[in-house]
Amino acid sequence: MIGKHVTRARHGWRRWVNSDHGLAALLFFLVLYGFIIYPLAGENGKTDTLAASSFSIVLLFGVLATTQHKAARLGMVALAAVAFTSHWLHFFIHEHAIHVIAAAAAALFFGFLSLLIIARVFRSGGITIYRIYGAIAVYVLLGVLWGEFYVLLYLFEPSAFYFDPAAQSGEPPISELVYFSFTTLTTLGVGDIMPVHPMARSLTTLEALVGQLYPAVLLARLVTLYHK
Repeated sequence: MIGKHVTRARHGWRRWVNSDHGLAALLFFLVLYGFIIYPLAGENGKTDTLAASSFSIVLLFGVLATTQHKAARLGMVALAAVAFTSHWLHFFIHEHAIHVIAAAAAALFFGFLSLLIIARVFRSGGITIYRIYGAIAVYVLLGVLWGEFYVLLYLFEPSAFYFDPAAQSGEPPISELVYFSFTTLTTLGVGDIMPVHPMARSLTTLEALVGQLYPAVLLARLVTLYHK
């Protein structure tokens, strides 16, 4: 009897994952991670633990969102494992090399995840609201991805960005660089953090360009194809 319930739950879980409903869950945790938990990281140990835990959840739902791509599944699992392990190692062992590996693994994971979700959103079949959620999730992923790029650049060149004295609260200023990423993606441009290094300026310009073209081209196209 218990075996039947386990089998039924397993089949139900697989159907949910293989459907587009997982894209909505991924979007929810990305918004929670990028706009609520991560900006508060560094305020105290409890918040840091919560940020690391939410990062792990995002990795999990990112892997689940790509389960339909069988050829890429093992690669995504491997990247998630490296990102998960290095992220938690850096949480306990604050070594520069571990942080570089963690940021690089996260950037690779979020980059490939964005491409795979785009492929899933535009695969054959009707456009559903969940596919639109997936496309919005990619937009949020772009902000997180560029945040990892900025962190990597900062780890190699701390003077790549100018921080207003009141803006920088951590070392390295991870939450501030993620905040800078989203203000650049949305072309908000507050001005309390500015790129100084040529590579930082190039990354900033490219993110602003992607931030303008993605909603105008891809999201707009999806909305026009969506039928209730």
